[in-house]
Order: sequence, then C-alpha cells, then structure tokens
Amino acid sequence: MNFNHLAKLSRFKDIVTTLLKYGLDEAVQRLNFPGAKLIKGIHPVKREIGIYERIRCVLEDLGPTFVKFGQIMSLRPDLLPSELLFELSKLQDEVPPVETSKIRTVVEKSLGQSIESVFSVFDNEPIAAASISQVHRAVLKKEGSIVVTKVQRPGIRKKIQADLDIFESVAHRLHENSDDLRSYDLPNLVSVVRRNLISEIDFRIEAQNLRIAHSFASQTDVYIPEVHHEYCREQMLVMEYVQGEKIKISILVINSMLKVSPNKGSTLQLSKYSKTVFSTPIPIPATCW
Repeated sequence: MNFNHLAKLSRFKDIVTTLLKYGLDEAVQRLNFPGAKLIKGIHPVKREIGIYERIRCVLEDLGPTFVKFGQIMSLRPDLLPSELLFELSKLQDEVPPVETSKIRTVVEKSLGQSIESVFSVFDNEPIAAASISQVHRAVLKKEGSIVVTKVQRPGIRKKIQADLDIFESVAHRLHENSDDLRSYDLPNLVSVVRRNLISEIDFRIEAQNLRIAHSFASQTDVYIPEVHHEYCREQMLVMEYVQGEKIKISILVINSMLKVSPNKGSTLQLSKYSKTVFSTPIPIPATCW
C-alpha cells in the first residue's frame, strides 16, 4: 500500500499524534511521516515516566492491533531487554462493552435466526469485554446447558485490517531508516502479528483448536471447556460456562522466579492452575483465565 496514501488516513494521524503525546519524537523523525510537522505542536505527557512505560502507553492508546503486537513481543526475551518485557507484560485489552443491541445483531446474523430461537436466556450484561470481542452468559434452549457466547465486536475486522496495513508500512519504514532496528526484522514481526490476528478473528479456528486441545486434556491438569460446535460461527463462539480466576502473574515474572525457559514457564504457569481455561493462539497473560 502506498505510504503517501496512508498518510491521508485519520488513523495514520492518530499514530503520529500518540507518539508525540508520549514524547517519542525520535520515532516520528525516523519514520519521516508526511505531515508530521503540522501536528508536532502537541505537548508530551507531563508525567515523568520511563521510555519503556511510554512505549507501553502508546500501544495501549492505539488499540487492539498494537496491543496484540506488544503482547506477542512480551514473549520474546531473545529480542528485547527485560525492562521492556516487563512493561509489555502489563498490556491489557479490556475496553468498555458494546451495546447489547449491537451484539444481538451480530449473534442473530451469524445464526441466521433470532436469539430466542436458540437461547432460552441471553444475559444483556457481558461478563467480560475485550478489544476484539465480549462474552455473554446464556442458556441453550435445546440442550439446557449454561454456556458463554463470545461475540466479535461489530466492525473490528475492518479496523484491524486497516491497522495492519498501516503497521506494515511503519515497520518497513523503520527497517529501512534505522540501522539499529534492522536486526529485529520488524516487517517479519508484523507478518507474525498479521497471521495471528487474522486467525484470532475467525472464531471457527478457535473452536477447532479447543477440539484438538481436548485430545491432550487427559494428560494434564488443564481443564478444557466443551465447545458447542453447532452454534459456532466466524464471529461467534459458544462453549461451556466454567468459573475460574484470571491469571494475573506474568510469564516473565514466573520465568524470572523459576529461572526456566519461556516455553517451560508457560507450561508451568498453566499447570499450576488446575482450572485454567485458555482460548487464544498465544498464551498471553492478559488473555489467560
């Protein structure tokens, strides 16, 4: 995608504005954004915070695509300093919930019938809301089972794809203009993020992953909820309701305490919680329950 064309997008302006807001002027200069000088009058945040915390704040402000990138990078101690890994491990993607009426529209469009035809109960208040989806408790009419329905936020797919195009241009520009960043191969990292995010917004893949996980569940203490595949669609996932606690301790901290490899730390973390439920392609602390 043409870089000058991207500069016309209001979203592109948001990125420059956010970088300047947190005093990351050098990043803007390296990128040589068209029109950046016009919005450079924005003052950096007055709080005295370190560079790594400012990077985390930028990612949080820019939304789900950038948060996911930071979460993935928080699992790369081979590339980033421990101080930055610690900040990235704090990334959360919790956001205010979407209006129930809009969620109901997504559900009914996905099922091709009314909610009342499938669910005897569908709670209006979500029990969790994140940047890509939110979760509502419900009761299946035919089975009588208590379930949770994970429903994709309206319009999020289009926003993520637009962000990924911009992100890709940013990565290529940094790769070309910054010798000290070239070793990180940012374009390749963005490709990884793109692949994972595109997969993550197709809930049928998640349903299939959970089916596969069942075949290994008997060998571990990890509990895998039953998925009701009959009702799963690209934008909706229906599974058994399981009570549990969110994992708040980061993989980085566990690895530091136990002095084990990142992969082994992830396994130990999941094994420690006998009722852990995981549903994302990458076991990021912010998305493990």
